[in-house]
Amino acid sequence: MSRRIAISLIVLLLAAVALAVYFLHQSRKTMAADPWKLIGQDAGIAIETIDLRNLINSLTTGKGLFSEFEKVKELAGFSSGLKYIADQINKPGFRKLLQEGTAVISFHSGEDGRLTPFLSKVIPAETGYRHLREAIGEAGFSQITDERNAGKRLTLLPFRIDDRTDTLFVTLNSGLLVCTTSRQLVTRALSQNPTVTDIRNIPGFSKILVSSGKNEDKIFIVMGNLLKTAERIFPEEKSSLAARISKFGGIAGGDIFIKEDGLSISGYIEGSENSERLSRFRSAEPLAFQTYRILPSATSMFETMVLTPRDGTAAAGGATESQAATLARRLRPFLGDEITKAWIDIRNNPVTRNTLVIYKLKNRVQCENIFLEIAGSRSEKAYFRPDEQTNVPVYLTGKPGLLLELEPGFAPGFDDSCFAFHDNYMITGNSYAAISRLLYDNMLNKTLANERLYREFENGIPSRAGYLFYCVPAKSLDYFSGFFGRELAEGLRANKDILDKVQSIGYQLASVNGMVYNNLTVSYKELVMEESTTEWETLLDTTAAIKPFFFTNHNTGVKEIFIQDSGNNAYLINTAGRVLWKLPLRERINGPVYMIDYYRNGKYQLLFAGKNNLHLIDRNGNYVDRYPVRLRSPATSPLALFDYENNGTYRLVIAGEDKYVYSYDKSGNVVKGWEPFRTAGTVTSEPGFFKVSGKDFIVVVDESSIYFLDRTGKIRLTPDDAVTKAPGSALRLSPGSGSSLVCTAPDGTVQTVSFNGEVKKFSFRKFSFDHSFDFFDVDGDGFGEYVFIDSSMLYLYDHNQKEMFSKDFDSPALMGPISFTFSSSDRKIGVFDAGRNLIWLVDSKGTVMNGFPLRGASMFSIGKLSSAPGWNLIVGGSDRFLYNYRIDSSVK
Repeated sequence: MSRRIAISLIVLLLAAVALAVYFLHQSRKTMAADPWKLIGQDAGIAIETIDLRNLINSLTTGKGLFSEFEKVKELAGFSSGLKYIADQINKPGFRKLLQEGTAVISFHSGEDGRLTPFLSKVIPAETGYRHLREAIGEAGFSQITDERNAGKRLTLLPFRIDDRTDTLFVTLNSGLLVCTTSRQLVTRALSQNPTVTDIRNIPGFSKILVSSGKNEDKIFIVMGNLLKTAERIFPEEKSSLAARISKFGGIAGGDIFIKEDGLSISGYIEGSENSERLSRFRSAEPLAFQTYRILPSATSMFETMVLTPRDGTAAAGGATESQAATLARRLRPFLGDEITKAWIDIRNNPVTRNTLVIYKLKNRVQCENIFLEIAGSRSEKAYFRPDEQTNVPVYLTGKPGLLLELEPGFAPGFDDSCFAFHDNYMITGNSYAAISRLLYDNMLNKTLANERLYREFENGIPSRAGYLFYCVPAKSLDYFSGFFGRELAEGLRANKDILDKVQSIGYQLASVNGMVYNNLTVSYKELVMEESTTEWETLLDTTAAIKPFFFTNHNTGVKEIFIQDSGNNAYLINTAGRVLWKLPLRERINGPVYMIDYYRNGKYQLLFAGKNNLHLIDRNGNYVDRYPVRLRSPATSPLALFDYENNGTYRLVIAGEDKYVYSYDKSGNVVKGWEPFRTAGTVTSEPGFFKVSGKDFIVVVDESSIYFLDRTGKIRLTPDDAVTKAPGSALRLSPGSGSSLVCTAPDGTVQTVSFNGEVKKFSFRKFSFDHSFDFFDVDGDGFGEYVFIDSSMLYLYDHNQKEMFSKDFDSPALMGPISFTFSSSDRKIGVFDAGRNLIWLVDSKGTVMNGFPLRGASMFSIGKLSSAPGWNLIVGGSDRFLYNYRIDSSVK
């Protein structure tokens, strides 16, 4: 090897070593840049992110939960500041400055409880003040001043957002960008000794930090440092509550997941020395809680936790032992492993009287016997009696204190002087109204377990926990107002429309590998479901499949409700909403349901048909002898019931797939003397019976013709002109001496057929093939009106063929119209919007009835369930419940 080549190799080797040293130095500089070392131990909240720009942008997209902040007047300054920051960091200069490196944003509580932000951000190794000044220049800051602080260069940036002016302090320190609006915080950061003042020196913080995810945004809360902020939220008289909150746990942390439908934070929590309650969750085995299954769907807030045996259980007390202490001592061995506090949103009941504490029991019989022995005999009784079949005692002891003996601190000040037992639970409360509401909603199966919003919440959280908190914020305002200061409570009420979009907030604690796991979830939906105004709601197995039918209880004379769900289960439901029986049927009911007196003894039965059978069921849910009866041919039309002479000699007329029209008697036998009539086409609408001028007419319609038959099934009359009935048209009898039948053709042409065969036709306008039509007296003037629904429009024409109104419902899926008569002069048109699951009532002027639209997902019926004023509207819901609305007939 020549000398020249050797020298060249040495030079290359030295250059390589120099480059390696340089890059190693740069790497060490980057590695040495630790954003946490500048976060002081007084921080109450700290957020770590590996992508600051992405985090800020995700909060300012104008979508999802955080988009609501800008609508809150009280948060206008925060929203403006956040948007201002987003605008700045997306500019080229700051984008380069913030393109890589971990950032920590901490919040520090001042003496007034206000939080001040502080940013510590790793910046690229080659970044210097020149890059910082360029970014500041691009941001449009004009009044920039520099000063020296602890030997470091500090830049001051005055700014104005809305009507607020402030100063931003910015500096570079050991590979970190430091930014805050507090001179005190930045001065301390530049002069502090990280080994002493670093937040990670707080006991337990590093353990929580290490347990968090590596590539997720994270949040950490030091509860002891938020006492001043808590005192700002809670009024002076609630300061003890603020102290309890700050001492509940020392440090909580978790990974942040932000979505358009809410957010979740999952991580671990370490307790402070005074956090006895948190310590119990570390040792308690997580459970799949069950009490929510009996909580009413109107429960706005509840918390459930593991109930563990208390140490040092007292021995049998002496003569001075209180009743509550004796009861607690005797009950304790038979109590289960969970306890729940719940607040129910009950209309017209004082907010302070709606709280329950519920104990799960190992042995209900034993617990109830112990209670009756010690307290029951000395208690007043108020019975829960929603109907004749239900009778549950509620004991009013007048002596609270059981909870204080069993689990002190769980619900301070709770008055547990009312007791009841349900399933395997003991329910205690501060009012009969709260306990009876739980019992009533369980009778209707209207519990959280069957409530859609709670099921969605439950699906998004771990199944086992040692503690679970759940609340619906907007519905819990009255409850939490007792804890918040007046200013905060009023602010929340003023923004209730925004809170309504926060569907739920949940928080869990669970023991995992010797640590306490905590999980926070916030669910959000842009579209808010209106609060139900029902009298009651009863759960069905599936959604309602037919129009509800009012059935008369022959024993009491009161009305009951017959309904079938889409799983072909039939139900009879009493006036209180309790399911009296459920009967699985072989098929879906097709057409109307009839009430008949089969035995002519004043007792009623339910008659209806499916595709293959006739069904006759008594009030107890049992089939009458011989039923169900197999049809001669599968039905194509609904069943029609005729009683020619009103003497109980019923005739059941129905058309089959073989195109024959059959007539059966009440026992299901083919009527003797009836000759099955064969139509040219398929009959899909219900046959009709009309008595005109002493003559009987059974009218049957297929897709091309109308047939007038006598009682034997023979042709009695042939129209003079062809009549084709539209599929969605009813066939009605017009009033007056010259009676005729009215229906529409597929194009909407109105056709009248008199009983001498004369046919008349006229048109109001061109209607689609899918239109629906009915003819009834809407305004009570003795004349029928022509009612059309076509696409999204409802049209009404009077007997003189003049348009009375047209109304656009802005929905192409309208069903109806339905005629409702409240009195001789008060009549309404019913419309079902199947696209949006809304129901409407309008009068003859097109004015919407007061309180409408209502939620409903089926055709609906209106009647009276009791002698109370008003009417009951019964309709199926999309959530499997059957709704009972109390309505009046006035218009808006």
